[in-house]
Amino acid sequence: MQRSVRWVMVPLLILLVTAPGLAFVSRGGDVVTVSEEVRDDLYVAGGTVTVRGPVDGDVAAAGGTVLLEGPTSGGVLATGGTVWIRGQIGRGVRAAGGTVGVKTSVGTDAVLAGGLVTLERGARVGRDVVAAGGTVHLLGEVGRRVRVAGGTVFIGGPVGGDVEVDADRVVVLPEARIAGRLRYRSAQPAEVRPGARIEGGIVREAVARPPGILPRRGGFPWVRWTLEALWLLVLGFVVQAVLPQASAHIAEEVWRAGRNLLVGFVLLVAVPVAALLLLLTVVGIPLGLLALGLYAATLYLGQVFTGRRIGEELLRRALRTSTVSPYAATAVGVLGLVVLFALPWVGWIVRLGAVLLGFGAIWVAAYGAASRPSPSAHG
Repeated sequence: MQRSVRWVMVPLLILLVTAPGLAFVSRGGDVVTVSEEVRDDLYVAGGTVTVRGPVDGDVAAAGGTVLLEGPTSGGVLATGGTVWIRGQIGRGVRAAGGTVGVKTSVGTDAVLAGGLVTLERGARVGRDVVAAGGTVHLLGEVGRRVRVAGGTVFIGGPVGGDVEVDADRVVVLPEARIAGRLRYRSAQPAEVRPGARIEGGIVREAVARPPGILPRRGGFPWVRWTLEALWLLVLGFVVQAVLPQASAHIAEEVWRAGRNLLVGFVLLVAVPVAALLLLLTVVGIPLGLLALGLYAATLYLGQVFTGRRIGEELLRRALRTSTVSPYAATAVGVLGLVVLFALPWVGWIVRLGAVLLGFGAIWVAAYGAASRPSPSAHG
């Protein structure tokens, strides 16, 4: 088993290190602070992440609290319990968390999601804004269009184009200056405060869904979640039956959150690019297809190991024992995660965290197995 893992890991690691355009600086730990200048892409993860120095490249950050204060020439991908972006961003921003705030200049687009989402006064997004959250405050300037969904949405800044809102409550503040049309869907009329200007007029559309629930594909969402829960349970049970020791080791690795989030982010971004480069060469096509296959399989499987680790912790505390059945732990954890996945607004954030934790743990464990000498090497 170790030998087969080594043959898979070594080419991928060589590829990630040597492929042009994939260089980066990575940091991880419980508390991570980057104060110096970084002349490359920056991947950082930890309990508390602070980036104060300028970054000449892209930034990918994950943590319980993420604070980006330094200017970034590229784009930003950030997720965490609390995410604040205050340093100037050269390109776009993609951020999700419990609380997400932007108080800076963003060169192109901003995609924001969370329980509380705020584009602060004084902030400016050069092109479009897409936002979703329980409460959304869009108080800064937007160069072109706005598309937002939420429980309560406040519009209170200049917008260069149309605004489209899908929410329970829509409030247009006196400071709002909308150059285009306000089109909204809500169970109640929009509250347009005196002083607000909407040059293109207001259009209210019929509400085609119950308030407070994101649009869904079918009328029976519980069927989808039930099927996914069963599928994840089957995957977890099969992997446990076939590879019991490896499964236990990966589940134990999940709790090292800072390192796993970092590894998960790096591989999430780097592997598809590396595989694409390989597919452009005839010789590299088989390895590129192998990399994409392993990437897809382990990315989805990661949430099973996160669920198992959570289930183990819950059962140990509830039963007051140090030994629990891996199958029971997988069932409890996976079912609990699927319930959280189904929650509106925050469910996909929970899934992203579960996937990255497990995905990183799988590859950390695989790298450790590949690094250890095989028993035959000592013969």
